[in-house]
Amino acid sequence: MTGRGSIRHNNRSFSAANVDRSRSEQNITFCNDDLKQVYHELFDEALAAYNAKKKKTRDKIPDYYEHIRQSKQEKLFHEAIFQIGNMEDCGCGSPGGERAAAALKEFAESFQERNPHLRVFNMVLHMDEATPHLHVDFVPVATGQSRGLSTRVSMKQALKQQGFESLGRKQTEWKAWMEREKVSLGEIAQVHDFEIISLGGGRPHMDLPEYRAAAQRLEAVQEQVAAAEQDIATLEKQKKALQGNVKLLKAVEKVKPDLEAIQPEKTLTGAVKGVTVEQVKELKAAAIRGAAAEQKVQELKEENQRLQQKIPSTKEKLKEAQERQRLENQNRKLLVQVECLEQELEQERSFSDRLLDGVSAVMDFLDRHLPEKFRPLVERARELLPVPEVQQPEQEQERGHTWGGMEL
Repeated sequence: MTGRGSIRHNNRSFSAANVDRSRSEQNITFCNDDLKQVYHELFDEALAAYNAKKKKTRDKIPDYYEHIRQSKQEKLFHEAIFQIGNMEDCGCGSPGGERAAAALKEFAESFQERNPHLRVFNMVLHMDEATPHLHVDFVPVATGQSRGLSTRVSMKQALKQQGFESLGRKQTEWKAWMEREKVSLGEIAQVHDFEIISLGGGRPHMDLPEYRAAAQRLEAVQEQVAAAEQDIATLEKQKKALQGNVKLLKAVEKVKPDLEAIQPEKTLTGAVKGVTVEQVKELKAAAIRGAAAEQKVQELKEENQRLQQKIPSTKEKLKEAQERQRLENQNRKLLVQVECLEQELEQERSFSDRLLDGVSAVMDFLDRHLPEKFRPLVERARELLPVPEVQQPEQEQERGHTWGGMEL
């Protein structure tokens, strides 16, 4: 994630309430250079060449540091915060926390080599808060520029010179660079026996147990829907077979002996006259067929009744499974809405961040101009200023980009 950056906080010139001062000595400082001096080293030569081309004094830039500090387009520096896991699985002092610290240390040592146009001037691994995390503060340096200074501050151009092209609003140079850094951190974390969880773009943020539980629920609902659909298909086949049997019975009923042709007549002895042997056989056969057909009809009626009773039950199961799937989909939509609300909340927080920047600037002014006896009051005031929690993603003030979509 990205933050507005507080070098004094990162270097523990003052400590917030969430800092365990007894563990501050465990923090690792990779570099701690003076930002103004870094600006002189990076831009003085280009600034002199730029001013030499300007005839009017008002067009010249006397101090590039102050020029960028007052700029509305660029920032003096940017800060990125990297963390593996959370306080539950990678808390400071736990085995997971020790592995996370080792992975972050390795990542920090290779950061400058991967990013030659991002001049790191302050980098600290904090081990005195809930979870190990790395603060990287850097100045984006673009070289060989035709506009302004030949070497100037520009995040967009610096990242472009590192090979990150913009493909539109959904894939800016910044986002492409962030993805590369997350991949690099992920590869290092895997070497240290971490499991990487990728939730994909636009998906609500979930930890591993929540994600697995949601996946299992969705899979169970899908299995129920598939089973219910299979039952319906089987019943449809049985229904077609039943309809075929009914047609067969109707055909059997048409095969009857010609009763009109049989004209029985009793004799004096009580025998039947006028009925041939073939007609008697045909009557017997018809009687047998009728008895068999009647039995078949009874069986088919019972089967039909059983099927008719089963169809509503199966349809009810299908309806219930479909309703569960609908609720799962609705739940995911609600999670997306919650994420959108959180993003709106971050926008509100950015306003507070800008306000804090103003207060911090006032503190710096007072720190420089007040008599020495008032310095403790200024330091006390600084301690009262809130510091953003590293567990909560912060939105960058100028660009509005956040780290998200991956948890280690």
